[in-house]
Amino acid sequence: MSDYYHHFLTSMAGVGGNPPLSQHGASIPVQQAPVLGLGTTPMSPAYQNLGGYFNGYAEPIMFSAPKAQRSRRKSAPGLDHIKHRRTRSGCYTCRSRRVKCDETHPVCERCRKGNRECVYPEPTPPKGSVKDSSGQSQQESPTSSRGDDDDDETGQDGSLTPIMDEDEEEAESATMQSSTPTIPPPRSSASVASLSFSHGPLDAGQGLYLNYYRDNITHYHYSVVNDCDNFFQEILTGLAIQDEGLLYAVVGFAAYHYTLQNPIGEIKDFLQFYNRSVTLLLGFLKRKERHTDMTLLTILQLATIEEYLGDWVNLMGHQKAALEVLTELYTPQTVMQTSVGRMILTWYTRFDVFTGIMGSSKTMLPREWFTAYVDYYETRAAENPTELSYKTEVCSGRLRMISMEMSILFGRGARQELTEEEYTAEHCRLYNALHEWKNSWDPALVNPEFLVTDLPMNGATEADRIFQPFTPGLLFRPPLFSSTILTCEWNSIALMHGSQGASDPSNETLEKLRGHAYEICQICEAVETWPFSPAGSLIIMQPCLGIAALFVPQEEAYQLWIRKKFALLERMGYISPGTMRLRMAELFRDGSCLRWWLPNDEGFTPMLQSIRAFADERNATAVSTQSENLRQIRSVFSRMDIRRTATGQGQLSDGVNTMLLE
Repeated sequence: MSDYYHHFLTSMAGVGGNPPLSQHGASIPVQQAPVLGLGTTPMSPAYQNLGGYFNGYAEPIMFSAPKAQRSRRKSAPGLDHIKHRRTRSGCYTCRSRRVKCDETHPVCERCRKGNRECVYPEPTPPKGSVKDSSGQSQQESPTSSRGDDDDDETGQDGSLTPIMDEDEEEAESATMQSSTPTIPPPRSSASVASLSFSHGPLDAGQGLYLNYYRDNITHYHYSVVNDCDNFFQEILTGLAIQDEGLLYAVVGFAAYHYTLQNPIGEIKDFLQFYNRSVTLLLGFLKRKERHTDMTLLTILQLATIEEYLGDWVNLMGHQKAALEVLTELYTPQTVMQTSVGRMILTWYTRFDVFTGIMGSSKTMLPREWFTAYVDYYETRAAENPTELSYKTEVCSGRLRMISMEMSILFGRGARQELTEEEYTAEHCRLYNALHEWKNSWDPALVNPEFLVTDLPMNGATEADRIFQPFTPGLLFRPPLFSSTILTCEWNSIALMHGSQGASDPSNETLEKLRGHAYEICQICEAVETWPFSPAGSLIIMQPCLGIAALFVPQEEAYQLWIRKKFALLERMGYISPGTMRLRMAELFRDGSCLRWWLPNDEGFTPMLQSIRAFADERNATAVSTQSENLRQIRSVFSRMDIRRTATGQGQLSDGVNTMLLE
């Protein structure tokens, strides 16, 4: 791994301690820091010291303190210090209870006396390798710390961990019940908390959030249209319990969503997991060990968290590192051979295409990777003609190919590598490709039997729904729900394509663009209205809604509808970047958008305000540390004349243009 990523990981936030605490131990509520426009760095004092929960260390903190340091740690006065050692071969039940196991087979003495189920781990593989979810041997977990047989005397916060026996459990349980706030349990009764990962049992917090992840997080939360291998629900969680760094990244993502819905949640509830993941990743990179799928998945999961925090600048730092690992581990041919490789490619190319288009630059991954994806699923679809998932993947892959070609065109145009005639010719070719894509769907993907025709009115009249979500043909139910998402994405790509012509759009072109925007809004409204829409399905449509907002009628009712949707998405955890809020404030001619989307802070919960303030501070820091990425990510919007494309007349004010280029 290049030194760039090491420096990047340690430059994303300031070094510091913990969030400020009140005398009762609760985090002090923090008001929203004002967004002053790009190029400024509003620093909320309450968040200057969150480095302890987010990365940015002068020296990375390892998962375990050095042995010499631990051996010097003294017991608290008045307590007898008993030294316990973790064992690789004890049963899971004793390990989860943190008591010594006598390792009697098939049932140890403690489990026999307590009438408990006694389950032993699989035989340990040769040193330096672990078993992956497919049973194949791999190298040691890339972000795992060493020393599983070290003294097990500290908890995650560095405090002494109590070692309980049977007669202590009841008292301990009563203490925990009186000191731990009650929070809503996950929906499902299925539990992963009793599982054990390669370096010890999952603690209660990890188990809680993994349960929540499996119950509530879908591939739509990752902006992935289709998941035919059930990667996020089964494979990723299975891999996470084999690797500490990946585990903390996945748990951190789940904790983020859980905390947003928890009335007593605090920022540190999820930042502590992100922080631990980054710390482990830094330690792994410092040891210069061989990269594995675990390394790459950890980086991609961290990048997704950056996206949710509205920080596309820092996301691009992770993206560059992911590219390096991806091309080291795979070729276009080998990446399609496993379910893990296929989802890694899907996950990465989504970032690659989006940042390429938004930054007017070609994708970092060459064309043959995109071609390999389409070729693979075309073969699978031909071999399995009734399998809808493969047909969906073919459609999705082809649309991503067109998007990749668009990013190349926009990049060459921005660098003035093409004449106006050459640019126009390629622009026309892509226009034809987009419409050919839309008209060449397999009929099975638009089977009218799966159309949703009974959207509930929820007390509203059709006149109240300005985008008419009840229009027939908008929404498909599973297994064709992905067709709805693909249609929405196609409209957004057509919008981006049409707005980037070599010359100013004609009135006829503007009318077509408004038609695409209208259909995007219709689909979003239909998905929100339908009570059976999958979790996360509005999140995947956020980029579509973002560009559609530029083309809807500039009337109060339409603007309020857009603002309500942006507020809803933020309540779901998808924070709007400051750059976007600035564009919308200019478009709506209302500076209040910079603080919040709705009047009187409607729906702007204290937790969301805290996350917004923290994200704005980090993003402002990224402006100064990642200036090159920032210039790339702003170039399309700085070239796009918002008022002209939206209304057909006028231009951005000189003042806003100045802020865009600061």
